[in-house]
Amino acid sequence: MKKKFYLIILGLLITGFSYAQSGSIRGVVFDSVTGETIIGANVRVEGTSIGVATGIDGDFEIKNIPVGKKTVIISFITYSSQNVEVNVSEGQTIDLQIELQEDISDLETFTVTAVRETSSDITLLKNIKESLQVVSGISAESIKRTLDSDASQVVKRIPGVTVVGDRFIVIRGLNERYNSVQLHNINAPSMEADVRSFSLDVVPSNIVDQILIYKSPSPELPGDFSGGMVKIFTKSIPDGTSTTVDISSGFRRGSSLRNFRGEDRRSGHWLGINDGTNNLPSDFPERLTGLSNDEINQAGLSLPNNWEEMNYNSGLDSRWSVTHNFRKDLGKKGMQLGNTTSIQYSNTKTVFNVENNAFEAFDFDTNEPKLRYSFMDVEYGQEIMAGAVFNWALKINDNNTIELKNLYQRLTTHDFVDRFGDQVAQGFTQNNFAFFNEYRGIYSGQLVGTHQFWNESAKIEWVGGYGLSYNELPDYRRYRTNVVDEETGESVLFIPRGQTPDFLGKFYSSMRENIYSFSLNFEERFNLNKNTAFKPIVKAGIYFENRERNFSARNLGYSRGINFSEELTQVSIGELFDPSNISVANGIRLGENFSTSNFYNATNVLRAYYLSLNLPLGKFNLSGGLRIEDNDQRLQSPDRFQPGTSTPPIEPVVIDQVDLLPSVTLAYNINQKMVIKGVYGKTLNRPEFREIAPFGFYDFIFDATVTGFSFLRNAQIHNFDLRWEMYPSLTETISFALFYKDFNDPIESLYGNFGSEQSTFLFRNTERAYARGIELDLRKSLANVFRSRFLSKISLLGNVSIIDSRVTLGDELSQLLRATDRPLQGQSNFIVNSGIYYDDELTGLQINLNYNVIGKRILLVGAGAIPDTYEMPRNVLDLSIRKSLTPKISVKAGIKDIFNQEFLLLQDGNEDGIFDRQNDQIFRRFKPGTQYSLGISYEF
Repeated sequence: MKKKFYLIILGLLITGFSYAQSGSIRGVVFDSVTGETIIGANVRVEGTSIGVATGIDGDFEIKNIPVGKKTVIISFITYSSQNVEVNVSEGQTIDLQIELQEDISDLETFTVTAVRETSSDITLLKNIKESLQVVSGISAESIKRTLDSDASQVVKRIPGVTVVGDRFIVIRGLNERYNSVQLHNINAPSMEADVRSFSLDVVPSNIVDQILIYKSPSPELPGDFSGGMVKIFTKSIPDGTSTTVDISSGFRRGSSLRNFRGEDRRSGHWLGINDGTNNLPSDFPERLTGLSNDEINQAGLSLPNNWEEMNYNSGLDSRWSVTHNFRKDLGKKGMQLGNTTSIQYSNTKTVFNVENNAFEAFDFDTNEPKLRYSFMDVEYGQEIMAGAVFNWALKINDNNTIELKNLYQRLTTHDFVDRFGDQVAQGFTQNNFAFFNEYRGIYSGQLVGTHQFWNESAKIEWVGGYGLSYNELPDYRRYRTNVVDEETGESVLFIPRGQTPDFLGKFYSSMRENIYSFSLNFEERFNLNKNTAFKPIVKAGIYFENRERNFSARNLGYSRGINFSEELTQVSIGELFDPSNISVANGIRLGENFSTSNFYNATNVLRAYYLSLNLPLGKFNLSGGLRIEDNDQRLQSPDRFQPGTSTPPIEPVVIDQVDLLPSVTLAYNINQKMVIKGVYGKTLNRPEFREIAPFGFYDFIFDATVTGFSFLRNAQIHNFDLRWEMYPSLTETISFALFYKDFNDPIESLYGNFGSEQSTFLFRNTERAYARGIELDLRKSLANVFRSRFLSKISLLGNVSIIDSRVTLGDELSQLLRATDRPLQGQSNFIVNSGIYYDDELTGLQINLNYNVIGKRILLVGAGAIPDTYEMPRNVLDLSIRKSLTPKISVKAGIKDIFNQEFLLLQDGNEDGIFDRQNDQIFRRFKPGTQYSLGISYEF
């Protein structure tokens, strides 16, 4: 230990001595004719590896240059290089003003065309600096440094961002309902039946151009968000024509190369396509109530006997993608045609051993928790993702561009759960089984136009979009056995006397949603070509969106027939469903829990208008405006259940509301590298269709029913932000932010018994809430800090968010909920992301180390006897390595979740405020498993 200490001290002394024997050079690079600063010029010290690129204002600074006479070389494309002789003295800083002359000697033989670069870190930071909003982001250049395969993994590296269930985004600790996602400035479709949130895992990382996250409101942004608005832009006109093939394989500890259980696989299983085998037959009765016994028997016989699981080998995870980039210059006037086509496929399997418990009210007399049940689940999961991107772009000239964007993704999930344990409250041991197959998909298409006119002082952007999402859940089946002899493990099938689909039944649901949208944005920059600092900007626009959803569900259950024989409880599940046993008279009878609330049609029509003005006032910049959103949300029964039919419809739900959403931003430019922004804006949060639909769905994992509430109200939020930003160089940034959010009528999901043995999820408005926090973000290169050739190739990323919130429940919920003084649901009290990136362009070696942890957050708001359930922090460390073997071939290896800490849901049953992982109530826990991957990429 002492030896290590002395080595550290010695290293610090050597480092300090090296700093004392060096000086610095700083300056600004200009165009000799126009006087404009040059961004991205290369400045390097001859004979060394020391160098930088000029920043957003054409400035540069090189530190730790050894003393003595040096030659500084300044170069930039289409300019003549310039050499400057300097004499560096100890501790001295030399100031230079460099003017470069354009080199046009060879230009007359070429036609030079350019494409607006959007995928680099430099462009991203430049846009963030110029934005008047509180915005963070990540570029394609940064994404390449990681092993991230989709957008849900990418956004975790953005300040203040977490992802729930590897799909839904959480910004500034606010759960997914307060965050929205757009693809190319159009709201993204959601393939989820229960939540509005867009599943970020359907967007492959290799086609992302940049992702921006807006954390403050403005008139140009949709009003339905509070945590953040995520904007995803995919690639259009590439740098050139090329084709890239990526293939990788992965091993997950505890899941790969082992026994794997699931339903019988058919020939097209690996494609993830629903072949219809598990669907209800086309001639299946519309409802079973009122049918004769013979008709019920026929309906039961029409369903497949698919109740027995099969055994397989899980193998290894596999991923591959093919991406083709095409670009062609048309004529000599800058016209260009570009295409990006990408096809992706992945097939992954997981096996989780899950401890799963539920508790009654805590016994404060004995100071002991009281179990309701205690299970051990073995969860076998398979996810198959396939999709394609097909983007075209036509650049007519520098002022006019037309783009066609197409994204299609399909995600298929196959799960089998083997649950064994004690129903402590009822005094018996049971073994439950569930087969779950879900087919989800989205299509998102946009036609995008950008036009500049009036000497580029005015711009019009328009987007017409169509989105489709679907979610099919065919034949979600469950059955249960009761253990009658714990010593031998003998068990019998549980066959209820009345149909109970949760214990022996099949569930079918189908959701389909169409989205039609259009936006038009106009921007006018005044005095653009005049010699004045006063250049106001006026923006105006409209947005229209029509969402149409159709949802239907069938909940089928089996019960004992009239002359049921107990011998059937002792056969296997496959034998039970032999055709000879499907009989109302002497076998098992098929029935249905029918309700008109299992079917609904819903529409949401949004009309929005905005106007904003930006006034530059010296070092100040004042921007503000108003957004008006007229939203009409309706949910009702299908036509066959309308008044006048034999079945009464559900009561229609209508939320028709016009909201005025003002916002204002004041920015102060301290100098060319520092700015302070203060923002206020009003936003809202509307309930999702599923949350207002009076429909109950049984969640096997949580052993609970999810039920909507027709009387939810829109939540309204007042947002306040104060942010300081500094940009030391073209690729570096430091920012510090404070924020405060005031919620009226926030919507939360409650979890409790509510007077019955069956746990239930409900949705309700609480009265008030607030969220406040601080954020710190740092991106720093070590190139100008150390003289070491190795250290100069390292850059650091660090961001920290600390958040606090409290909820005011109101009189009604105060009597219902367990905790009356608690944070907002889904909010983490802190978030930490950090990364160390090593990039050696000469050897083609990249090494990246990323760390992430989020603080505890309420996953389930407890009601009645059930306390709040918290998701506890997990420290996640990822390592990725990429090495170029040739200019066309590279290999990539990585380790994800190196620590493999447990996923833990914990309840503070004794309400002492201490979340003890050893002694408090464990609701659910498992270890996801460390993942190892190896891949190869070939470009031709």
